[in-house]
Amino acid sequence: MKPQNSKSLLSFVFDQMEKLDKNEIDVEQAKAQSNLVKQANNILRYELDRAKTEMKITEHNQTYSDTVRLRQAEIKNFE
Repeated sequence: MKPQNSKSLLSFVFDQMEKLDKNEIDVEQAKAQSNLVKQANNILRYELDRAKTEMKITEHNQTYSDTVRLRQAEIKNFE
């Protein structure tokens, strides 16, 4: 799988819209693919929000000589 970003997801959506217009895919396929793109977009948005939060925490820690940290749930092993 190749790396994705907002631009590549948007390109994919437009390609799918074109295929739908040309009846190369049916509405159900388009809906399923649209839902997958929506999920991918949610993950990209999460990453942006997390980066903003990390920047705010760093600024807070520097301003108030504090050590607030964001929990690293992604690197924890789940059993």
